Amino acid sequence: MPTAEKSKRIRKSAIIKGVILGVIFLSLNIFSYYFITGITKTTWLIVAGSFFFSIIIPVIVVIFLCINMRKKVGGYWDFKQATTGIFTMFLISYVILYIGRDMVFAKFIEPNMVKKTELVMLDVKARSLAMQGRTQSQINAQVDDMRKGFDSQGNPGIGTIIQGFIINIIFLFVIALVFGSIFKKDLQPVPSTAV
Repeated sequence: MPTAEKSKRIRKSAIIKGVILGVIFLSLNIFSYYFITGITKTTWLIVAGSFFFSIIIPVIVVIFLCINMRKKVGGYWDFKQATTGIFTMFLISYVILYIGRDMVFAKFIEPNMVKKTELVMLDVKARSLAMQGRTQSQINAQVDDMRKGFDSQGNPGIGTIIQGFIINIIFLFVIALVFGSIFKKDLQPVPSTAV
């Protein structure tokens, strides 16, 4: 397949897979929020749920989408093509996640999302410290420290938001490099001729 046509197929496939990945990430984030704030109140379930919804499921989905994308472009792509396709997929999914979670869900559906999450985390921390046998003054001190950390993240300025975008895009590119090196497959077999 000519390189220009392959690049076009990679781009098209990456856009479609990016939309799918973005919708899955958005759904997982929303479910994770409700899981943490409404379904469970135990520390280990919050930690396990967060790990499961933010790492395990996304990695499995990304692996599946990378393999599927490679199949869609003929089964072979070099490191540059793999990295470009995977980074495009990640970038589109990040944009969908940001718009869906931060601009729609957090503003219109759950405007107190950050505060509710903070209250649950503070409550879980206090109960966890109490179960460890800490005194009430020790619990109050650690919960106050945690609350100050939340307050400092409360209302980020435009500079902090832009810095966050840049850091996330760099992080996505690094992850795309890793996945690109794992999923590249550039040795297309040469048909042998019988003698």
